[in-house]
Amino acid sequence: MRILITGLGFIATHVAEVLSSKHEVTVTYRNLNPVKKVYHEKLEEKGVRLIKLDILSDTERLREEVKKSDVVINFIGEISGDEKTLYISNVEVPKTIASIIKESENKPIFIHTSGSTYGITGEVKIEKELGEGLNPQSPFEKTKLEGEKVVYSIAKGNFPLIIIRPTLVYGKYSAHIQFVTMYRLAKLGIIPKTGISFMPISANNIGKMILRLIEEKPMLLYFYATECERVALEKFFEIYTKALGKRGIYIPIPKSIVKSAMPKEIRGLLKYEGTVYDCSVSKKLLGGLRFDENEVYQNALFLKELDDKKILIPT
Repeated sequence: MRILITGLGFIATHVAEVLSSKHEVTVTYRNLNPVKKVYHEKLEEKGVRLIKLDILSDTERLREEVKKSDVVINFIGEISGDEKTLYISNVEVPKTIASIIKESENKPIFIHTSGSTYGITGEVKIEKELGEGLNPQSPFEKTKLEGEKVVYSIAKGNFPLIIIRPTLVYGKYSAHIQFVTMYRLAKLGIIPKTGISFMPISANNIGKMILRLIEEKPMLLYFYATECERVALEKFFEIYTKALGKRGIYIPIPKSIVKSAMPKEIRGLLKYEGTVYDCSVSKKLLGGLRFDENEVYQNALFLKELDDKKILIPT
């Protein structure tokens, strides 16, 4: 199959690697910062085609790429910024892609990656009607859900749509701010004991899920992508310190202090710690999902590589 991936972030890089082992993959990017240049190099080595393309201004070129594709996967999105920035990335971009797919004669499968934080905590089940019972609070959450609803309304009855809601995503290429923050503390040998836990999902497993989904080709599907178990935050620190050759000192820190000390981009997400997400579809797709400690270990080494090159820029 010919697969078009929009966006060159760390999740897209993992997924492109997984898919390129079996399919012809093209990845678009708008610009390249130093970290994305590393992603670009690693994907080129895997035989992935990379093209510079702005979704909103290069619509004719996007239309041509969609026409050549069997699957289109959107990884473009923002977690921080002003409301206009969030709206453009989380609503306008997927809306543009979905509209072009609707016009296309070949009607490729559209896979849109969204979010998992929509105001509901505790035991979160997938809703029967998209958006039913959800209560997004922040501009990030509101625009993510609006983006889902927009592409869902465009796709219904026109082309296959899969909306993936990943929980906390980790992987060897991650340079998201929360992982950079953990890396910097692990460099000092600090392992905070906080009592905080999340339900994570590796970017590699997202790629494997997508491999299964493009084979099954459901017409309309939305689900939470997770590995079905909660993992303590300190586990990441333990693996990071081990990878960095540090002894590791456990320091008890109250949740309230952790939440106030975290970067603002992730502070609002901490209310979802301990939340358990519906993992029925994830289990059906991949069976026995497990937390992949090696991916976290390799991530520490990747961040050290960026650090040594003085290009450790949160992306």
